[in-house]
Amino acid sequence: MTRAILILTLMLALLNLPKVAESQDFSSIFQDFDASLLSQSDKRFLQAALAFEGHYNGLLDGKWGAISRRSFTNYSRAEFNTGPEDWHIAMLAWSFFTLAERDGWEIRSLSNLGVSMLWPSNQLITDPRSESFENYRVQGSSLAISLGRQSVSAAQRTHDFVLSSHGQSPEPYVLRKPDLAITGVKTSNGGALYGRSNFVNGAWSTVLLSADRADTPTLNAMASSIAVGRPEPLHFAPGGHLESTIRNVTAFLEREEAKEAETTARSSVSSPASPPSQNRTGSGSGFVVSAAGHVLTNAHVVEGCRNVFVDGFKAGVVEISNEFDLAVLKTEEMTSKQVAVFSADSAKLNSDVTAVGFPYAGLLGGVNVTRGSVSSLKGMQGDSSTMQITSPVQSSNSGGPLLASDGEVVGVVVAKMDAVKAAELLGDVPQNVNFAIRGEIARLFLSQNGINPKLSLDDVWLEPEELATTAQGFTVFIECK
Repeated sequence: MTRAILILTLMLALLNLPKVAESQDFSSIFQDFDASLLSQSDKRFLQAALAFEGHYNGLLDGKWGAISRRSFTNYSRAEFNTGPEDWHIAMLAWSFFTLAERDGWEIRSLSNLGVSMLWPSNQLITDPRSESFENYRVQGSSLAISLGRQSVSAAQRTHDFVLSSHGQSPEPYVLRKPDLAITGVKTSNGGALYGRSNFVNGAWSTVLLSADRADTPTLNAMASSIAVGRPEPLHFAPGGHLESTIRNVTAFLEREEAKEAETTARSSVSSPASPPSQNRTGSGSGFVVSAAGHVLTNAHVVEGCRNVFVDGFKAGVVEISNEFDLAVLKTEEMTSKQVAVFSADSAKLNSDVTAVGFPYAGLLGGVNVTRGSVSSLKGMQGDSSTMQITSPVQSSNSGGPLLASDGEVVGVVVAKMDAVKAAELLGDVPQNVNFAIRGEIARLFLSQNGINPKLSLDDVWLEPEELATTAQGFTVFIECK
């Protein structure tokens, strides 16, 4: 079973949802998205998910207005290269659920302040208290949180400080009401600083948030969640449209997985004298690594193929390394494509990474982009040629590039892990565990075959949308026929 099915099935199990019969008609999940089918709690849950994805910057109020519509459209375009479709809400909910489970995100009541907000229970580190604030930071990120009860003059000084940190653009966000003050700025280094003060029970309850540019979406999600009074938990309605869509997408993926397994088994039985490696078909991902039309992918994507096609054009196999699971292809049709740039530095532990590829070819249209982090610098059983990542990947992601936040290649995705071996080692099938071949191994393999990869040490952070656009320029679809 693929990782997507495992995570979605886990979600359903935790929510106590019943299974869907395999005979169900799945056409509804591919219809255009209709927000009117969602409950208010469904919409609020999706607003939070969109905020963490970096697409939504508004209140978590469950009202699906212009900001929510635009945010979801941008998400669909960035992740699936299509307009909003119904099954996208299941994938968005899965992404947020995975993040919430890992970091412990929940709406928590801050009783001393009389407000509630999103809170990362599993990742919070307490820092020394200052004169006005209790101080915290989120492990593995640049996000810092300060909470305090202040006089009107102290609150004014806090908001003056936020304004003084404003960079050149855009204009700072300033809101002043008798019982509410909000100041938000973009700092000169591209980060964000946000202050909010509510007048509650005779004093000003102040929340101060700061983060570097890469963690601004998380800051915005927390800022959007702040509310006076008792907390309203984030959940989707039992029996509602979001829950139903998640169940249907899960059942559909399970059915497709079963069909693929049945087809594979039938093929092996009907042609016992013909080695599978001589008749294999399938698909994977790759990326252009030279102006001469060289393409890098996994060895297992192309090994045993009678013919290999890159974006529909026939390609030749230049070299295969079974040791590193890498292969380099070449086709003149790729000479006009953008060439991927490798990072001259190695990926760092807990650094942000993005996996790019073409999973579930024929089901998910266009290139697929998923974000995560480097969770270990070594692979299974301490394998130093691979690293562990949390970016969601599926089987046809194999061979696609793993990109740092500046759009430079730091690895090559290996979508399928040996679940049997993992279960033997760990006693259970692991969750949120995927692997990529290290970028320096891929660079060495290319150099050994006369290809000098483009290198960079610029480390210029890209907006997520810009990174996705850049990746589309050099990521390719590979077919084995």
